[in-house]
Amino acid sequence: MTLRLPAALKRRIQPLPQWPAIALREPQEAVQIRLATMRGEFDVTRAAVVAALRPLTLAVGLDAQLMSATEVSSQMKLRFVDLESRRTVGMLDLQHVRNWKTSGVAIGLFEVRAGTHRCLRWPYRSWNRWLQNRRMGNNTDPNNFFMPPAAVQQQMIFYICPRPVVLVSVDDDSHSNLFPMDLIGPISSDRFTLALRSTSPSIPTMKSVRRLALSDVPAREYTTAYKLGAHHKSAMAEWDRLPFEIRRSSNFSLRYPSIALRVREVEILDYDIVGSHTFFVSRIASEVSAGNDAQFFHTSGIYQHFRNRNGRPFPPAS
Repeated sequence: MTLRLPAALKRRIQPLPQWPAIALREPQEAVQIRLATMRGEFDVTRAAVVAALRPLTLAVGLDAQLMSATEVSSQMKLRFVDLESRRTVGMLDLQHVRNWKTSGVAIGLFEVRAGTHRCLRWPYRSWNRWLQNRRMGNNTDPNNFFMPPAAVQQQMIFYICPRPVVLVSVDDDSHSNLFPMDLIGPISSDRFTLALRSTSPSIPTMKSVRRLALSDVPAREYTTAYKLGAHHKSAMAEWDRLPFEIRRSSNFSLRYPSIALRVREVEILDYDIVGSHTFFVSRIASEVSAGNDAQFFHTSGIYQHFRNRNGRPFPPAS
């Protein structure tokens, strides 16, 4: 005999999704990221990105004031503010590791030491964290990239601020590929960054050619982007078997999918190894828009729950 549980009870014994797929338009205007230092707070919404997942390391573009603030104290906090309610819904404790000056920009690298959030009410907050950690502990596939559950929880706090997902095109004749990424973003007004696991077969091509294309993914095509995730371990994309027409970018002649809402050609200026990832600093060489539809973003399940509880959930990608 099968015992059927009420739907409400089922929801309570299942963890929230870690990274729900949502539909937004850039730039997102739901969350502000503020860096709290001994010399005041700074808006770093357009200047904070993930540089590595193990250890979880964030990169923040530094102007003169922020550069000075990092010299006063090595410990800082990152606040995530829900702009409609003006509430701080998450916070990360940071340890300043070092500064990196390159290609006309100064970048502060910070390891995440701890994190808290107020997206879920107590005791559901602790219960959901336990459920999520238990599920992560049950995932023993040796092919999966491992992060300690505490670091994943901290990454979910960083993803309170929605992150766009793009498809990355790389090609050096001997290696060409197309794969999704969301560890991307601006570090200043004219510098853009990408963090890719250093074991990726596309890393040597990116280092040698120093050119790539970024394609914004329509929210309706989010499942296509997920399927292309298998290309992270591939040596070569089978372009003629992809489920869309292929086009060429205007300057670099890189292949990109016809479904793209926007295509940006990117010139890599420098790179560095940060923990488990290679962190690339680049500039946008060209940009062409092809549509104004909603784009595929990731957010964190805890923040989507907060917004749903307040009657304003992000629309799901579909």
